[in-house]
Amino acid sequence: MNIPSNTPPAPSYGSSGGGTNSMALISLISAGVTWILGWLGGCGLSALLGPFALGCSGIGLISTVVGIVTGHMGMGQTGAGSSESGSRWMAITGLALNYLSVLLMVLGICFMILVFGGALAFLGLNAEEFQQMLTPMP
Repeated sequence: MNIPSNTPPAPSYGSSGGGTNSMALISLISAGVTWILGWLGGCGLSALLGPFALGCSGIGLISTVVGIVTGHMGMGQTGAGSSESGSRWMAITGLALNYLSVLLMVLGICFMILVFGGALAFLGLNAEEFQQMLTPMP
C-alpha cells in the first residue's frame, strides 16, 4: 500500500491543539462561579449566610451573563480550523451550564408566580385586596 508523503496528520481531538482559548476558559469559570457561589451560596446556604445570600445570588446572575457572552465568543474563536480548537469543550460546557442556570431561574420564577397566584385565587383575593391586607391600619 502506497501512502502519499503529503498526507496531513490525523487530527487529535483530545489535545489542546496549540493553546487554550481565553473566552472558553472564562465561560467555564463563570459557570463554576454561578453554580457554586450563585446557586449553592444564594439558595442552598441562605439560612447560614443570611443577608449575604442575596449578594451571592447577584454575583451568580452576573457570572451567568458573563459566561453566556464569553461562551458564544469562545465558540466562534474555536472553530474546526482554529489552533485553539481543543478548548472548544470548555465553551460548550460553559454555555450548557449557564443556559441550564437561566432555565432553572425561569422555572423558579414561574413556580413562584403559580404558587402565589394560586394562593390568592384560593383565598378569593385579587391583587388590590391582598395589598390592602398588607397595609398597616392607622
